[in-house]
Amino acid sequence: MTDLKAIIFDLDGVIIDSEALHEEAGRMAMSRYALDAASLDFDAFKGKTEQDVFEYVVETNDADHVSVADLLALKQRLYGNLLDRLLPVQGALAFIERLAQAGFALGLTTSSLPKNQQRAFDKFDLHRYFDVVVTAADVTHAKPHPEPYLTTAQRLGVAPAYCLVIEDSTHGVRSARRAGCRVAGLTTTFGKEALAEAGAEVVVDRYDELALHLHWEDTP
Repeated sequence: MTDLKAIIFDLDGVIIDSEALHEEAGRMAMSRYALDAASLDFDAFKGKTEQDVFEYVVETNDADHVSVADLLALKQRLYGNLLDRLLPVQGALAFIERLAQAGFALGLTTSSLPKNQQRAFDKFDLHRYFDVVVTAADVTHAKPHPEPYLTTAQRLGVAPAYCLVIEDSTHGVRSARRAGCRVAGLTTTFGKEALAEAGAEVVVDRYDELALHLHWEDTP
């Protein structure tokens, strides 16, 4: 991977340790509207948008008393109340700093809503690092469709073949691979076997492992 020109990060589970908080807020929102939260497999939606999640919830619960917009709005408020518990993924911030110092173009491709992306960037001072940010609001087709990563690569001005994507979800890995990007899987959400089966070329547990794979031994 010595010919890489750009590194593209997912957000939830890759830069910020937020997946559990999103699930907690989502289940609370569903419970407030007397929807069945216990049986929903949130793992099946990792990498997809909250719109996808709540469209499924409303349809499967035959919920005439609540709209997708209602659930989204309540979930956003509840998630905002949990942000004091939001932490970065171990090693992520130092890795991003190292890449910026090395002169790589940096992109973010997230299925999160713009507000949640802004919250994370504000909390961890990430705005200064990223040349391009693509959220759920910027695309028509969510992961695992290739559009999110194709859009990011195009806005970076770098061919997908020269982009390394860092992903934690199988939907995200498939999206990046279908876009023609190289992919490193991070096992914060899914295991090594699932990420490799989805198409990740390299699968690691930690950022220091990824640095070694990329021969960046001096990365903090």
